Amino acid sequence: MPTTSFYLDPVAAAWVALGLVLGLLIGRLTWGRAARRHKRVADSVANAAAAASARTQAEAAQRELAASQAAMRPLADEVDRLKRELAKAKRPVQEPLPGMTPLAARAPHVEPVAAVAGTGPIVVAAPDIRQMKGVGDKFAAALEGIGLGTVDRLARLNADEAADADGQLGVFNGRIARDQLVDQATLLDEGRTTEYEARFGKLGGPGRI
Repeated sequence: MPTTSFYLDPVAAAWVALGLVLGLLIGRLTWGRAARRHKRVADSVANAAAAASARTQAEAAQRELAASQAAMRPLADEVDRLKRELAKAKRPVQEPLPGMTPLAARAPHVEPVAAVAGTGPIVVAAPDIRQMKGVGDKFAAALEGIGLGTVDRLARLNADEAADADGQLGVFNGRIARDQLVDQATLLDEGRTTEYEARFGKLGGPGRI
């Protein structure tokens, strides 16, 4: 019986081996790109989840802050109301500026607060005019020169009186209106500090230039 022999061509074997190697390399590259793409997708999902969680926490914090402010508002309003009552009680009767209607004729006189038994008289410190925004020492001196050197005097000006006073201030002409001094003084004179600082910022201190 004849014997069948097989002959392996070296060139064909080399091509087969090369094909296998190339197949493995291509498969590895394809798998690597797919893995990287999958990782990017996973990272994007994780980042989106983290951002959503951060937004949720921020919204919850804002709601808590709003609730706290709402709870504090009645207390602040009550404090301001009490300050207004004390400010009205300690307000002295002012002499009118030349040519102006006496203040006593425009506003009823308020009797001073009686002393509480065993505690002595109630003392309320008048705010310094230089605590108001825009009023330094020189401007305060100019206001003092026309009889408006106190907060309560400024607070009781009507529109015509304020305009007339603005025209008497020389280099500071127009500053009463521009700096809203009557509004500032009214809030301070009535003890509405919380409302004042909400509109004009924190109270300053005397001694500025």
